Amino acid sequence: MNGHHSFGRAHTCSILFALIILLAIPGITQSQVVGKGYNNSLIYKIQSDTNTVYILGSIHILAEEYYPLTRAFSYSYFNSQKVIFEIDPEILFSLSPNKTVENYHYFQDGNTLEKVLHRKTLKLLKKRVANMGLDFESINKLKPWAVNKIIGRSPLSTNDFRPDLGIEYYFYRLAKDAGKPTGGLETIEDQLDIDDKLPLRMQDKILRETLTVSDSKETEKKFLHLVKNWHQGNFSELEHIIQEQKAKNLTYHNSLLTNRNKRWIPQIENFLLEDKNVLVIVGAAHLVGDDGLVALLTEKGYELERVSFARP
Repeated sequence: MNGHHSFGRAHTCSILFALIILLAIPGITQSQVVGKGYNNSLIYKIQSDTNTVYILGSIHILAEEYYPLTRAFSYSYFNSQKVIFEIDPEILFSLSPNKTVENYHYFQDGNTLEKVLHRKTLKLLKKRVANMGLDFESINKLKPWAVNKIIGRSPLSTNDFRPDLGIEYYFYRLAKDAGKPTGGLETIEDQLDIDDKLPLRMQDKILRETLTVSDSKETEKKFLHLVKNWHQGNFSELEHIIQEQKAKNLTYHNSLLTNRNKRWIPQIENFLLEDKNVLVIVGAAHLVGDDGLVALLTEKGYELERVSFARP
């Protein structure tokens, strides 16, 4: 398992949310970011009696033109003594093969895609696999959610955006070079379970939705629009998008975002008891919505302040 593969697997968000979380196109200059009213980053801070915890809404892929990052990013990092990711980056970016993770992707009970998929889904999948130049038998023992990860890759037609240019990898390399402690809010197995524990019928439905997306140019257009909203730190627009997806598939939304956010709250509260500042980096989709980290922490009485470029 190489670094790129482990990154993609660990961030196991379905294609349903890929257009929300993998956001990155040019469109705003530093001079446009003025004071409290306009932010080009989704970064919040909470101050306790002993320290400050920064929560950064990230994008998992980026392109070279986005670096160097603006002051809000660098300030939050350099003012923190520990960096926490969704998954411990020493595991996330490990080049060592992980047999346990690999086994998650395959049926272990004798099932195959031909046995479990609806006939319409199976027909669409075989056509797509043939168009990709793949042998269907090479994927027949994969679970539907795992196939969806292969079929539903990033809709971008350019290779400029890469995981090794994403926010997580960037700050992992900074922290590692500086000797800063790092850690994770959950394990790779926790993230794999998001998809793996979905009923087969729902896995089939999600895979079929991916297979029926025919207008790749329109999909890329939406992708780039969402990238712009992340780049501009447009919280309200991203929140609107998340709510739309929530309405389409509440069960998956809860598994992917709500339940995990609630599990992370006690950990963030524990960070606030430490005597050193902590930077927490999670996908931007985890921040927004009435069940996002910002809302959940606010409900518990914490005061969150936006970290802007002009006023860090």
